[in-house]
Amino acid sequence: MKDVIGVFYAMFRRRKWKNSTVTQKLIDLNGATFSQWRKWLIMVERQVLIDLGFSVYNVTEHPHKYVLYYVKVLDGSSKLAQQAWGYINDSLRIDLCVRYKAQVIACAAIFLASRFQEVALPEDPPWYALFDVEKTQLYAVSMAIMELYKQEKLEWLEPLTEVNPFAMDDRPIEKEVSGQEEESAADDNTAETEILPQKPSTVASADASVSATSKNLQDIKPKPKTFSQQI
Repeated sequence: MKDVIGVFYAMFRRRKWKNSTVTQKLIDLNGATFSQWRKWLIMVERQVLIDLGFSVYNVTEHPHKYVLYYVKVLDGSSKLAQQAWGYINDSLRIDLCVRYKAQVIACAAIFLASRFQEVALPEDPPWYALFDVEKTQLYAVSMAIMELYKQEKLEWLEPLTEVNPFAMDDRPIEKEVSGQEEESAADDNTAETEILPQKPSTVASADASVSATSKNLQDIKPKPKTFSQQI
């Protein structure tokens, strides 16, 4: 638990004080912030268990452990596996893992990656049948993943609770910078922004495939039905 809180704390401070010139510090395991966050995390975990009916066996399997094996069986490339892995990571933003089996999510990720890279997969018999995955489920999960890239960028929302566990006065003390140094730093940042490509991420790389993948899905998806949105 301390590792989870520690990583989140570092990310939280980096985003909250992103304009700070002070090196971000680690959370104090003996401090009030860690103690408060630990209590809130335990409380939220209990609520999640209640919502799941304490049936966690179906959600402890992750599609990541299947996707590499499936790609190997299909004699796919490492590039195909890498992009499928990215789709799986993005699928964790929604509740696919509690509504579909891990095998279905893994196949949907491979399906999307193959469409984007124009990699032909066996159709007679269908390749996904080898992994006991139905066509309707494959399309449902695929469409749910593609819907992710139509959403606006996520923004930080303060918790709707009487006590805000993230309301803490921990603003780093910024070092003084002269006017000349500020101007020089601004010029350096501008130049860096102009020449550096966007840092690869699963969302960014997959976002580029939305139009191509969606077009292909339109040609093969069944008649409109109410499909559950998945990974």
